[in-house]
Amino acid sequence: MRLLQFSTLFAPFSTMRRNWFLSVVLLFIVFTQEAKAQGHVVVEVEPSVKEMEETRTARRKANSDKVRGYRILIGFFSSRAEAEALREQAMEPFGGKYGVTVIYDEPNFKVYVGQFTLSDDADAALVEIRRKFSSATRISDIIRRQAK
Repeated sequence: MRLLQFSTLFAPFSTMRRNWFLSVVLLFIVFTQEAKAQGHVVVEVEPSVKEMEETRTARRKANSDKVRGYRILIGFFSSRAEAEALREQAMEPFGGKYGVTVIYDEPNFKVYVGQFTLSDDADAALVEIRRKFSSATRISDIIRRQAK
């Protein structure tokens, strides 16, 4: 088995290209060795920051029962009283079957009917709800996971 000589390997290239290529290879080797030479990084964290991170982690675990789903928006108002009046109006036909809630989403109070994990379920309910509230619309939202 015959080994190729270095000069034979680069014979097709001009001297200028060969020098440029060798410079690039040399820089690559130097930078990769420099990156390996840097050791471990130690991060010192203040106790208050660590406590905030633990609180955030606990809050995320508490919210693990929430999933992406759908609600039916039937109206929104700048006044809580108007939103509550619409909620009462929707409770009779839909409260027992789907549930009706008012959620404050600044700057409005929004009135929603139901929580659905499947878009088909939300669409079926939307058809029924539009008979009473013609401007109802399906909204993608974070909802609580329903118990099985």
